[in-house]
Amino acid sequence: MGLFAPLSSFAALDLINISTNPKTPGPNQDVTITMNSYAVDLNSATIIWFVNKVPTKQGIAEKTLTIHTGELGTKTIVDITILGNTGKLDKQIVVVPAEVDVLWEAQTYTPPFYKGKALPSYKSLIRVTAIPRYNGLSSDPSQYYYKWTYNRTQGMGEALGKNSVVIPAGWSDSSVAIAVDINLPGTDWKGYKLTNIHGHEANLVFYEQAPLLGVQFNHALPRKVVGAGNTFSIRAVPYFLSTDNFKNGELVYTWLVNNRNVLPGLDPTTLTLTKSGKGEEVYSASLRIQNPKRILQEGNAQTEITLPEEK
Repeated sequence: MGLFAPLSSFAALDLINISTNPKTPGPNQDVTITMNSYAVDLNSATIIWFVNKVPTKQGIAEKTLTIHTGELGTKTIVDITILGNTGKLDKQIVVVPAEVDVLWEAQTYTPPFYKGKALPSYKSLIRVTAIPRYNGLSSDPSQYYYKWTYNRTQGMGEALGKNSVVIPAGWSDSSVAIAVDINLPGTDWKGYKLTNIHGHEANLVFYEQAPLLGVQFNHALPRKVVGAGNTFSIRAVPYFLSTDNFKNGELVYTWLVNNRNVLPGLDPTTLTLTKSGKGEEVYSASLRIQNPKRILQEGNAQTEITLPEEK
């Protein structure tokens, strides 16, 4: 079989595929370039590789070459000459190191002074932002063209300067994939990044609401607590429920004290327990928070509060 299948040389030229691994190499990285074709018999052809016009590799069926990229914005030009029984073909690939960082921020609630990252829960919104770099750390994101894909098939829009999108989280303990293809118009630079964002359960934590010191965020209430007076206030703090639903007062709070429904005061996140007599009293308190807008977002917490006998 000759170099070409029974097609014109122009058609055969279009049917030679060149790929790189990794797909979007970074700076100072080894990259393997692979050439294949269903229309051209590369296995019997002599293939000559040139890197920046310097002959680098030659031989029968030499369909791969490994190069080392330079710094950001540095082009490596790879020319390929294919010699077969029926003629000569020339191909070229330009490798430009790409760096793309993807940052995401879940739009879920965390309390003041929380040092961790807000995590996505069921159907909460996540803002994803791409940061491409071409010639340096100060590349202007508005100059790049972005194409976003959600869960590998669903398009999330494409446009010049569209460096961020808002996506919904999936189920807890599952991941959603968000990918972005980026190019810089007028250059050979292309970037790609795939990020899997893992979903989490929403959570609910009890803290003590101290009369003078306020909420004791530095210490979550354990399963059993012994109070120091005739009253004890519990502050319930949700973690990772959707911020918009929390701030709009759309969450449903179900308090139980000793297995009976109770209604808190004006603030549904706070419950105050008050002794009815002078002896020791024990209260089993629990709360379930539900988000009717995102039905599988919920949190549960419970504790046992002992108010001691007066002396």
